[in-house]
Amino acid sequence: MLDVALTIPFWLEMAAALTGGLSGAMSAVRGRFDIFGVVCIAIITGLAGGILRDILLQNYGIYAFQKPTLIIACAIAGVVVFYFGKLATYLDPIVDLLDNLSVALWAVISVSKSLSAGLDIIPSIILGTITAVGGGILRDIMMNREPEAFQAGALYGSAALIGCIAYALMSQNHILDNYAALTCVVLVLGLRYASLFFGWRTSPPRDYSDVVTRVVSRPVKSVARRVRPPKGKVERDKERHGYEKLRIFWARLNGEHVPKRNLEGNAPANATTSVDVPGIDVVDPSDRIVVNREEFRRITGAGEDEPSDPFEPRS
Repeated sequence: MLDVALTIPFWLEMAAALTGGLSGAMSAVRGRFDIFGVVCIAIITGLAGGILRDILLQNYGIYAFQKPTLIIACAIAGVVVFYFGKLATYLDPIVDLLDNLSVALWAVISVSKSLSAGLDIIPSIILGTITAVGGGILRDIMMNREPEAFQAGALYGSAALIGCIAYALMSQNHILDNYAALTCVVLVLGLRYASLFFGWRTSPPRDYSDVVTRVVSRPVKSVARRVRPPKGKVERDKERHGYEKLRIFWARLNGEHVPKRNLEGNAPANATTSVDVPGIDVVDPSDRIVVNREEFRRITGAGEDEPSDPFEPRS
């Protein structure tokens, strides 16, 4: 058997297992389980956390099987609650206090055993938290409901974790190690009841993806606004027309003759010379249509009344 760093009286371990068994049995009675189910849930809630701890420690035996009195105590608690459930409901405040006390005591016992086994602070804290809330988690799993320790609400598993951290640090570093166990118990009970009294609750998950995306994209957008994209054809044409108007205005100021354009921007009809001015449409010679003379006469009907050529062969 593993000797713990802190000597825990047997009656204290019995109280921790018994209170856990009572709370588990009350949950099973509310779930309308039979007597076998109530006894099993009482044993699981009272001792399953310690059994998990001993399995993970390995080679030190399972403490609940070395002390069968603890199993019998949890079974008796299940039978009592099964037949006197209404009486047990009147003791809800006391059972709640004992349940929180059992969480704190199992945290102290488990962290102490883990440190005695040669584990470091972090594994000891993990084993202490598993032992403290493991029984309640397995109870909820066996009863086919969501584990209460994992739900958003009053501090439960978080209080056990903080108590294990305080005890492991104080005991390992010998900082008031004589008061380490008391500090753990006070922290667990204080945080548990303070969360119920002041309404301290853990919150469900929140999605900050949009906030992070906005923060990250803000400098990117700022850089993108400062960089001018390449101009398109329409914008280049607009600038060219603007420069042409400015050139014409400057030429008129210098006394140069610039022919006026009509509304369509084409040269006037009486203009004899063409000025190569950008932005003004010029007739493209390739747009002319070449038509045969005979085809032109046939389409327009010209030359029907004219005398035919006497030398033209007759058909």
